[in-house]
Amino acid sequence: MKELGMDTLNNSKVIIARERINRPLDKMNSKADKPIENNEYSETCPFCRGNEDNISDETCVINKNNKWIIKSVKNKYPIIDENPLNEIKGEHEVIIDTYKHNGNFYNMVEEEFYNLLIMYKIRFRSLKKKENIKYICLFKNYLREAGASLMHSHSQILSLPFIPPDLEDEYKVCDEFYEKMGTNMYNHLIVQEIENEKRVIHDSENFLVFVPEVCRYTGDTVILFKDNTYFYDLNDENIKELSIILKKLFERIYKEYGNCPFNLYIHTHPLNLEKNYKDKYNAHIHIVPRKFNFGGFELSTGMYISSVKSEDIANRLKFD
Repeated sequence: MKELGMDTLNNSKVIIARERINRPLDKMNSKADKPIENNEYSETCPFCRGNEDNISDETCVINKNNKWIIKSVKNKYPIIDENPLNEIKGEHEVIIDTYKHNGNFYNMVEEEFYNLLIMYKIRFRSLKKKENIKYICLFKNYLREAGASLMHSHSQILSLPFIPPDLEDEYKVCDEFYEKMGTNMYNHLIVQEIENEKRVIHDSENFLVFVPEVCRYTGDTVILFKDNTYFYDLNDENIKELSIILKKLFERIYKEYGNCPFNLYIHTHPLNLEKNYKDKYNAHIHIVPRKFNFGGFELSTGMYISSVKSEDIANRLKFD
């Protein structure tokens, strides 16, 4: 049976067609066969420690034992920059997640996630300072199939002078919910998901990890902040808690899918708007394993197909 559903977080239309899971490429239990890099250092990789001459324009560095472990640099091929000739201006940086060529989210330890989140927070705080900036976009592509141009693990952060369309939709949905119900939509969602239990992967003090009942991207896993703290105001305890969650979650994803390509992105509050979304919006992290395919239908219509029950995915990824 086919149904028309609405994405839980932004009300985009999704076609629910569960039987498509039987297509050969959609089977959930097929493991990715892509090997993880074995070598900690590659002489041809510009992001490896020891190859510093290949990159310049460092914006921030975190050191340990007098050696860098994470650094942020200006993107050599930016989506957006501050060239005075540009119609739109902003900054685009690459964050080198780890000095290790074979390091990635599937094998990083809590301390490495903690340091990376600290770097995210530092760069977010820095890029948001300009008055014309309306949104900070922070994302990660892992492996070529997810859009990564280099294999060495890295993230990207951009400052934008406008609100991206998907975020406009999310703000509109939470705004309308607040006006109608008099409460924060995410607080309501948290209560519902915890009561339901079936879609919850992990419930901690300050974060809820779950698979939305309906989502555009099959397998989309959300780490939802339980309060409306700005991402750049996360305290040290929050960051430690989130580091543990990321480590355990990616261990589970690896166990189920192998070395699977994925996209990670953070949706946060807007900046420098007249309307204040502090009480209406909660930041959240999306992790989308590129295990499930989309093609011409999705590209031609902007609608996506959900082929797997959220409950089934959540059950496979649950952790304490």
